[in-house]
Amino acid sequence: MAVASSRFSALDGLRGVAALVVVVHHCLLVSPLMAAGYYGGDVGDNPVRLALMYTPLHLVWGGAEAVVVFFVLSGFVLSRAIRSRSFDWFSYFPSRVLRLYVPVVGAIVFGFVVLMMPHVNATSSPWLQRDSSDYDLGTVLQDLTLVGGTSGVVSPLWTLRWEVIFSLLLPVAAYAVRVIPAWLLGVLCVGLSTLGAAQDVAAMQYLPIFGVGVALEGEWDRISRTVDRMTRRAGGFVWTGILVLAVTMLSMHWLLLAPLGHAAAVALSQGPIVVGAALLVIMATHFGPLQRLLTWRPIAWLGGISFSLYLIHEPLVLMMAGASHAARWTVLTAVPLALIVAWVFWLVVERPAHHLSRTVRARATWKAAAPAQAASDSAAEEAARSEQDRTPIHA
Repeated sequence: MAVASSRFSALDGLRGVAALVVVVHHCLLVSPLMAAGYYGGDVGDNPVRLALMYTPLHLVWGGAEAVVVFFVLSGFVLSRAIRSRSFDWFSYFPSRVLRLYVPVVGAIVFGFVVLMMPHVNATSSPWLQRDSSDYDLGTVLQDLTLVGGTSGVVSPLWTLRWEVIFSLLLPVAAYAVRVIPAWLLGVLCVGLSTLGAAQDVAAMQYLPIFGVGVALEGEWDRISRTVDRMTRRAGGFVWTGILVLAVTMLSMHWLLLAPLGHAAAVALSQGPIVVGAALLVIMATHFGPLQRLLTWRPIAWLGGISFSLYLIHEPLVLMMAGASHAARWTVLTAVPLALIVAWVFWLVVERPAHHLSRTVRARATWKAAAPAQAASDSAAEEAARSEQDRTPIHA
């Protein structure tokens, strides 16, 4: 039981690292050359910039790849929560909506206040060419609904749209994994996501990524047995190979971009990126050194505030970009500031939302379930039921 608990705690750490990568991603986009390269232009001939753009080092600031990891994690953890005998659909929907929307409302209010403060864009980065004064009441209301699309003023909210939609479609995913072999469901979802990326159909590109997480959970026992058997025979060689494969797959878009161009890189890399994210989840829960790193106290703390960090960091990056003239200064100022503000946001907004969600779930379950069934819930099942609370994103 302790080993299993440690394994899944490592996923919180993985989520925290992915959230920090997104913060660094936006900080580096303050640089005109890095932003130009990201949008398909020229990064110049500086070897450091070239390495950060077109090699696996890109994963240090690979925001898009981090989002794929978020989506796979959400699909995995939510589908795992369904396994608990104490899971209840009647209570799931209101508690899940509260868990997601209350922090989102707080983040939108925070973003509105910060973006309305006077600031000057100190660089010519195309990422900074936005008019935050357009964040009026109508735009704010658009962001609050999420499912109809977001304004892009606070850009991380776009992922919450798909998070909410998948959360509402979770019964469909639960049914699919019952009638379709999990491995086949995973293959189909990777294929659909690849097709969606090639055709630029957002719903087809992003929603199947959650399905890969569902399929991963469906095959989890078999995967665990296989990995344990392989590591007993070959040990570190297996994990070295999986690590190289995962990093290569996650970097695929940037490895292909220069030789093939944007359209081909998008079409050919989507599938490998999704598979690479799934491999990373397997590594986080089975590879001892990585598992220990991700459960190390500072990383665990980062995982605890990851949702808050993801939601509130971008307005702070924009604010600090206005006070600096180079991306390196934005990284040095915005990252610590975002960590501090995210911790406060977690205390003031996210933790109360978590408690509210749990209260609503408990009351809704009590009304829907027979008293004898409610009395039979064990402590272990209560822990499993709380999985959906600890994993608000992806994001």
